[in-house]
Amino acid sequence: MEFGMQVSTVLEIKNLSAEGYYSVAGCRGLQLRVTKYGKEFYYRYTWQGKRVLLKIGNMKSVSLSDAKKRTFELAELVAKGINPKEKKNYNEQDNSARAKPKIFKECALEWVKERATNNFWKNNAKGESDTLSRLVNHAFPVIGQIEIENIQPEHIRDLLLPIWGRSPSTSSKVLADVRAILRWTIALRLRENRENPADLNGALGVLMEPYSKNRKTQDNHSSLDFHEIPAFVKDIKALRSRTSEMLLFSILLAARSKAVRNAKWEDIDIENKIWHIPPEDDKVKDEKRSRHIYLNDAAVSLLKEVIRFPESPYVFCSPHGGTYTDMAMNQVIRKAHARKKIVDGFGWIDKEKTKRMGKECIATQHGTARSCFQTWAKDDVLGNNKTFDQDAVDLNLLHERNDPYKGAYDRSKMEQERRKIMEEWGKYCLSLVQH
Repeated sequence: MEFGMQVSTVLEIKNLSAEGYYSVAGCRGLQLRVTKYGKEFYYRYTWQGKRVLLKIGNMKSVSLSDAKKRTFELAELVAKGINPKEKKNYNEQDNSARAKPKIFKECALEWVKERATNNFWKNNAKGESDTLSRLVNHAFPVIGQIEIENIQPEHIRDLLLPIWGRSPSTSSKVLADVRAILRWTIALRLRENRENPADLNGALGVLMEPYSKNRKTQDNHSSLDFHEIPAFVKDIKALRSRTSEMLLFSILLAARSKAVRNAKWEDIDIENKIWHIPPEDDKVKDEKRSRHIYLNDAAVSLLKEVIRFPESPYVFCSPHGGTYTDMAMNQVIRKAHARKKIVDGFGWIDKEKTKRMGKECIATQHGTARSCFQTWAKDDVLGNNKTFDQDAVDLNLLHERNDPYKGAYDRSKMEQERRKIMEEWGKYCLSLVQH
């Protein structure tokens, strides 16, 4: 890289994007280096006939005025016959020349702010708040006050252990957050140590080995045998409540809980039998993917029976006009389970999982709405595995494409096939309900 280009103001420096070395006007020897990782100040001088570059600091920690002041100080040392690079106390600079090393909490909050400012979570309304909550509850109490340069794998181990075995999902998310923050600080050279202490492929993985063997694994949601769905639907329909209607709607369309709970009238075209799921209510946030769910006659009939409240945009609004919690539909199932258990001694349980776990595993919304639909659609006894196109089955579930290009080349919506499958599923669900 050449040193011919010149800058003079903070604004000029801020607007630089081309990589290279720039001379700073008005301060002989002060150089600015621009790379994809950030911007750094250097002092360029001649010592014993050789050109020497001495790093002053990153622009995030050293201002332009401080860099100029430090350059004048270093130039004075050279004039006195002292090589600044060999001066023992070079790195013992005062706070006016070099900012105090940043602690993890400061870096983490800057990382969150940068992502929020650049709309990283625009399709995930709770993305920023959920991330901050995990950091505040789990990371900050353990490593929040440690300088970013001094964080070691054992520190990460200590923050993970309280949740590692108890909550695999939370611990994995916390680890992902911390790993991303440290990767960011390394890229900006806020952390000179290039090893990421939160990488399980490194020393952290070795430290976590004793705790990983018996780590609790994420089990599948308790479900029903799909043959039980018609009887289950009949039982739920008899409850006649807003939450039971919400549960039935999710089952009839094999839909995820969040999408159903947040469903708005404006997103549903009853006439054309289409429900559009907004990105923020979908598991996969890719804006380009299709999120249409085709309504079957059973779902349309249910919607026509739902009482509308003008003051609320939601299809299944709570008594306060908002949305229900993620436990609402499972509470309906538990109520139906308790009633049925009095009669047959079993209730609505996942029989296979109950036997395997040695304890009662009551069915869940996800299990009844989605697992049962997928099992039914692929059942070889009924012949559905050959009757229905399996790609269309996955599209009805809004599953992400499995190919490496995430469906970039295959853009077919398979609307007719999908509508046929959903219609047959709706009829199957209501097969024991008298019309």
